[in-house]
Amino acid sequence: MNSGNFSGIVATQRDRATGTLASRVGVANVTLSSGHLTGGDSTEITVNLTQPAPDGGVTVQLQSSDASVVATPATVRIPSGETSATIAASTSSIRASTTVAISALYGDTVAGTSLAVAPQVTPAFTIALQPSTLTINPGQSGSTKVTTKVKNGYNHALQLTALKIPAGVSPSLTPSVIPAPGAGTSNAKITVSNSAVPGTYSLRVKASDGTTSHSATLTLTVASSGPGATFQGCWYHQSGHRYQGVRISVANPGTYPFDAVLYYGATCDPNNRADEFGYGTPLNFGGFDYIFWFADFADQSGTSALWHVGSDTSQCVNYAVAPDC
Repeated sequence: MNSGNFSGIVATQRDRATGTLASRVGVANVTLSSGHLTGGDSTEITVNLTQPAPDGGVTVQLQSSDASVVATPATVRIPSGETSATIAASTSSIRASTTVAISALYGDTVAGTSLAVAPQVTPAFTIALQPSTLTINPGQSGSTKVTTKVKNGYNHALQLTALKIPAGVSPSLTPSVIPAPGAGTSNAKITVSNSAVPGTYSLRVKASDGTTSHSATLTLTVASSGPGATFQGCWYHQSGHRYQGVRISVANPGTYPFDAVLYYGATCDPNNRADEFGYGTPLNFGGFDYIFWFADFADQSGTSALWHVGSDTSQCVNYAVAPDC
């Protein structure tokens, strides 16, 4: 199969002394991330120079032999010191296969390649997920609905499987087989263990009849297992008095239950409770610090406190040695 790659230079630019082509910046070649596409898909075009672009960079012209099939930007800019630049090109849906030439021109140099574009083929069956995104905390699970549909005349059972599964994530498909003719639904339950690393992952659910397969992508976000709160016990000053307080920052913003308990003495002895507030009330913690304080025990340094945000608890704060907020 012909590649369609070519390059050229104006013949009069040969060095008169040696008969060789003059050494200067020009277009060396044009490459594609994919030279064969289905109409409606896109590819990346990389224009390569013979040597690094000079100060100020260069602007290379791009041309498509059929802009109705392959649309390219009119130019691509290659910055100073760089030898290449990459841009995206989209294709249109077509009824018959065609080949389009893509050319790059700079000064008296030209290079190009060809892109083969095929018409879209309507699949005999499709698969979809609803929802297609899930956020699950470690130790919990979520689910999405898998739906397969078939075209007239298709009559095969479809085997469902999960692919690209990250560590600590366990998917289960019920049922795992859609009986013939292949149209039906399944429940995909996604269980996230406590050991799963927080982050965003792309899982795939594949449907296959043994010969042909199609898949749908599930974007799974494994949330942090807790707020990631940090606590700094401190004295809050107001109206000439100081109050037993804390400065709280949360690494993972969200709504978490809040509680605070004040104790007589320096050791947070549960038998010497002095006061409490919050009582597990859900509070919204954003991406900045918060200061809370007890209002009824002003200036009493012989106290201590425990502060709670979600699953996170401070160390016992001894106010005899606590700094100012």
